Amino acid sequence: MKTFGSLALVLLGSAVCALAQDPALTSVSVAYQVNPAHTGSVQSTGVKPPLTVKWSVNLNGNASYPLILPGEVIVIDGGSPSTLEALNAADGSVLWSQPVASGYGGWVGAAYDNGMVFAVNYETPGFSSGSMSAFSASTGDLLWTASLPNQYQFTSPPTAKNGIVYTGGAGVGGTVYALKETNGDLLWTGSVENGDTSSPAISGTSVYVSYACPQTYRFNAKTGALLWHYSGACEGGGGDTAVVYKGVLYVRDVFFQSTSGLTFSTTTNAQIGGFNSQYAPAFSGTTVFYTESSTLTAVNITTGATLWTANATGGESFTCSPIVVNGIVYMGTSSGTLLGYTVGKGTQKVSMSLGQPISCSEYFVVPQAGMGAGQGLLVVPAGAELFALQ
Repeated sequence: MKTFGSLALVLLGSAVCALAQDPALTSVSVAYQVNPAHTGSVQSTGVKPPLTVKWSVNLNGNASYPLILPGEVIVIDGGSPSTLEALNAADGSVLWSQPVASGYGGWVGAAYDNGMVFAVNYETPGFSSGSMSAFSASTGDLLWTASLPNQYQFTSPPTAKNGIVYTGGAGVGGTVYALKETNGDLLWTGSVENGDTSSPAISGTSVYVSYACPQTYRFNAKTGALLWHYSGACEGGGGDTAVVYKGVLYVRDVFFQSTSGLTFSTTTNAQIGGFNSQYAPAFSGTTVFYTESSTLTAVNITTGATLWTANATGGESFTCSPIVVNGIVYMGTSSGTLLGYTVGKGTQKVSMSLGQPISCSEYFVVPQAGMGAGQGLLVVPAGAELFALQ
């Protein structure tokens, strides 16, 4: 069942607004870990050391990862009620706000495409379905709300690209959903084990999801045809977002193997190798960055050679997936320190205290947190405070 906002007929006709066609959209964050492939990398003029705080805002609850678009930063305030908010990129003032529907669980995460913001809430009354809503990115007007049938718990941040928005749901097994961006029509569903936490990763004509053990799937992004499935030695609740980079799929939450992560060919599901990373890997050129609680390791993706390692010090631990902006890889710590290292040699260029832990755990966390960059800003959630740095 779908419901439409009062301005839907007008807004749907103009949903591909100036934002969607602006050349500056090459410097944006539109999903968890910056982009639909979740590679955690972006070029953004104006973001380079030394950084200063352009603005910060205190929210009613924990802040999500940001969507960063021309003129605005869109974030979920995890308070009660949970709200989806667009903040003015110049000063952090609220441009528009949309609370989660009364009686529904809080917003999980958000994604942007074609002038629209898509958000999923994690619980719905009745334990029979979930829902996704679409809003105008420029005005916040509700465009549509669509049902996600046959599951009752939703912890998968959405991902949107090429006119389709994807998410996952759990409860009885798991389901991947693909909805038409313009009106919320359900285009296809895919059966998975078990539909928790993992944000779909999109690359080319395929969408990838990976859950506990791992249970990993490749679907045709348009038709939903199952292209391959890698089944680990078990199945269960949980899972971590997969990342696609240069024809390789990186999955985590691996059990009964010597590494906590595995790499696969995106086309054939042939296993390539393994890696250890508690958080989503990030990429720059031929370098991948793996993060454990005490180490950030740069590895050459061609040779597998370790290029450099940075260690957490002073009782701190690394607590966030890294992102790479203009040749600097940024990390957050348990004590609230933002750290930045050069991609090539690992030279520390940034050490900046934000006063609160920068925590981006993926395991059943609502809303999902993470860093983002674009439009001359590096945006970092630290608990209930959101910092915009430049």
